[in-house]
Amino acid sequence: MSKSTLILSRLVVLRGSTHVYDQPFHKGVNIIRGWNSTGKSTIVDFIVYGLGYELTSWTEYQLLCDSVVMEVLINNIPLCLKRDISETGQSPMRIFEGDFEASVKDSINWTKYSSRRSSERHSYSQQLFEILGLPQHKNNDEANLTMHQILRLLYVDQLTSTSKLLKSDELYDNVTIRRAIGEYLLGIDDLESHNLRQDLILANKNFEAVNGELKAIYKMFGNDASSINRQSLYNEISDINKNIESLIKNRNEIQASSHEPLDEKVEKKTTELLHNINRLTAEVEKLNQLRRDTNIELIDTKHFLESLKFRLESLIESKLVNNSLGSMSFKYCPSCLSEISVNEDEHSCNLCKATIKDKERDFAYIQMMNEINFQIKESSVLVGEFQSTVDECNSKLPAYKRLILVSKEEYNDLVTFTDNRGALIAEVSTEIGYQKSMISNLEDKTELVDKVEKLQKIKVDAQGVITEVEDKLEAIKIRNKTRFEKVYGAIEEIVRKLLINDGGEKSFLEPEDVFFDFAKDRMAVNGRGKFSASSMVVLKNSIRFSFFLQALSDENSRIPNFLIMDNIEDKGMVVKRSQKFQHLIIEACSEIKSDYQLIFTTSMIADDLDNTPYCVGPYYPEGSYTLDLK
Repeated sequence: MSKSTLILSRLVVLRGSTHVYDQPFHKGVNIIRGWNSTGKSTIVDFIVYGLGYELTSWTEYQLLCDSVVMEVLINNIPLCLKRDISETGQSPMRIFEGDFEASVKDSINWTKYSSRRSSERHSYSQQLFEILGLPQHKNNDEANLTMHQILRLLYVDQLTSTSKLLKSDELYDNVTIRRAIGEYLLGIDDLESHNLRQDLILANKNFEAVNGELKAIYKMFGNDASSINRQSLYNEISDINKNIESLIKNRNEIQASSHEPLDEKVEKKTTELLHNINRLTAEVEKLNQLRRDTNIELIDTKHFLESLKFRLESLIESKLVNNSLGSMSFKYCPSCLSEISVNEDEHSCNLCKATIKDKERDFAYIQMMNEINFQIKESSVLVGEFQSTVDECNSKLPAYKRLILVSKEEYNDLVTFTDNRGALIAEVSTEIGYQKSMISNLEDKTELVDKVEKLQKIKVDAQGVITEVEDKLEAIKIRNKTRFEKVYGAIEEIVRKLLINDGGEKSFLEPEDVFFDFAKDRMAVNGRGKFSASSMVVLKNSIRFSFFLQALSDENSRIPNFLIMDNIEDKGMVVKRSQKFQHLIIEACSEIKSDYQLIFTTSMIADDLDNTPYCVGPYYPEGSYTLDLK
């Protein structure tokens, strides 16, 4: 995969049409500095919110603002992201393809994306993942991560406990999600393990649900599963059917002794039955025709959906090939076969000489992918509707056919058996009805046997799925072992150097064993997970900064060369130690050759870093505030 990059170029916070905050940001290190409580964290909150984090804890000053607009470079493509401030943190995101100045002049070409996926349109997380070139699950949208979740690793905040590895999350946090975030962004797993773990949770739930239902049925039979016996029920039904055949034969003999015409009441009833039979037969034919027609539409739409998916894959492959190899160059004209003169302008087509701009081509790819994705969503909805119609027809047909059969039996009974000896025949018919009711009761029990057998099969299948998923997870773990060890080893080595250079904690001077675990959401050095408050801050920031540094030189990492640190001097940090860590950051970043962006805040800016190109905006002295709400 190609390494993705995310760079914030400009942040604008709006109150109505007024810019209460408007600052440019740049590639590399960005330092927001100022006195305590001047609103540095407020700006960082707006940045992560603008990128898609579901922020629900707002300050009173933040709620006075209306919206956040960010100009970003995603893989060097300029985009503007806009979100309205909402207390739920789930406002939609509007995306504009172009820079901030162009977006101000164009109020039409903004595309709106919600925080949740729908059948009609991508969520903003899906769209940003696609633009970033980050892989997503192809068949199950719910198995994908969101921008909110990956920002838990890209943003080191002040409110989360320093003993926690990731940013805290009260809404979506669990072991599976934490592990998925870490393994996905470090490039160890492409969500396959995450999806399998979710499958395992579901399989275990299915197994427990089925097992519980079986236990309840067994309890009805005195906890004796052997009493739910299909063969004994079949034997009873067979004996009763023989009795019914004998009774019917007896009734036929009585009827054969005299044939008298049907009375007026019976004739009326037979006419009604014939009409009902004809009506039901017409309904059956109508349902059959609807099912045939809908099946044709269903097959056509499925084929069209497959072609759309193939076109989307081809388009993505085309973009990758174009980015890797560049545009195609012709030596001879494909129409007249004449030799084509060499084109000196590298930004124009070799064949037709039309001007080509890389950004326009990138936008075209995005627009085409959006259109195809929209058609895929629409076609998927149609497939669901057509399938629902077919299923509805299939469910109605058996009922209509049973009604026709019952009406025909009643009609035949009236025509064949109704005469002046009805009393005798009625007596026999009553006995037949009683015997049939006995069969009905036994058939109900047969249905229970069917249910038990189905549940037993489901239970076996669920156990099979559990075993299969567990085997797959173990195979992936073995397959990814080398990658895991390489990435974790590189990160641990970076952490060791940072801790040694910090020099503020005795245990950090010889950090032989550095441990971090996403699932457990914890970290340790030399087996110890608790230090002084300021040392915990250094440890946490060193580990998170090391994720970032390792990603910069790792093409398989999915961290988009972006990190925000808002707690480098939290929890009683002294000036000297804070400024030393600032210099460690600058020193490590000075060796980076690729594009990146690191944003950190400080109230203890080192003198030699203040008022340098690293800084963003002014220094905010005591009594001032980052937001101009006057």
